[in-house]
Amino acid sequence: MFMKIIDLTNKYIKHILDDGNLASYEKSYPALFQHYFRYWAKRKYFSKTLNKAEVKKRLNLIEPRLSRVEKKISKFGFNISFLKIVLFVGQSTSNGHVFRENKEFIVWIPIEAYSTPLQVDVFITHEIIHSLHYLKSPDFYFNNFNEKRLISRQLITEGVATYLTKHIIKITQAKALWADFLSKEKTKIWFRECQQKEKELFKFVLKNFSSINPEISLFYAKNPRNIYEFRAGYFVGLKLLDRIVKTKKINPKNLLGIPKKKFKKMILEELRLGSVSC
Repeated sequence: MFMKIIDLTNKYIKHILDDGNLASYEKSYPALFQHYFRYWAKRKYFSKTLNKAEVKKRLNLIEPRLSRVEKKISKFGFNISFLKIVLFVGQSTSNGHVFRENKEFIVWIPIEAYSTPLQVDVFITHEIIHSLHYLKSPDFYFNNFNEKRLISRQLITEGVATYLTKHIIKITQAKALWADFLSKEKTKIWFRECQQKEKELFKFVLKNFSSINPEISLFYAKNPRNIYEFRAGYFVGLKLLDRIVKTKKINPKNLLGIPKKKFKKMILEELRLGSVSC
């Protein structure tokens, strides 16, 4: 037991806060930063996001909860003792994800994105599930922007991660989707609007299932006034996974190993049903 934690925050303090040298910071883990600056943040806009006191505060929040997260995931039935997780300071553009290094799928966590215990528990569990999913079914990983943007891939991978996080931590759908990032009232309003527009959302996702259009913002938090640009894709993914597990009587632990072709077929079936019967 116990994941391997790779802590780059001292490198951030030395190379960014003390020396202002981004190139040296990148050299602390080239594979991570190559992935991060290609897909998640712009190198030319990199700036200081945390000071030394804030780095310490975020580490004191995150590190003690990692063993708690690992125990819950292990209790659910997943062994993650072999997993590597990188803690670093990024640009507040993501809660984290996974990058591939050789045959490993390594979780990366930008600590500036975490400010409460619930966010740590929910979103780090979510990213760990991504790693396990890619390891079990590497076809779901992305190797270029087109694969990353593919709606069907995002729908399945985010749906699986959100669904399993909900059941591993034993939390509500709303908390699995948002933790406490939004206030309770704002989460309630967002969730109610998604429910009211569920059939409409299913139709939109069905229509764009094979799209790689970067303008589709279902999986981003760009515009809180428009659910189509404020993470509604996660809502749809969670709903679809819930329906599939129930109708197909699938053991949730087996979701990670479902072949891509079979998974897409099941998702499409539920999308078609949901777009007419929600």
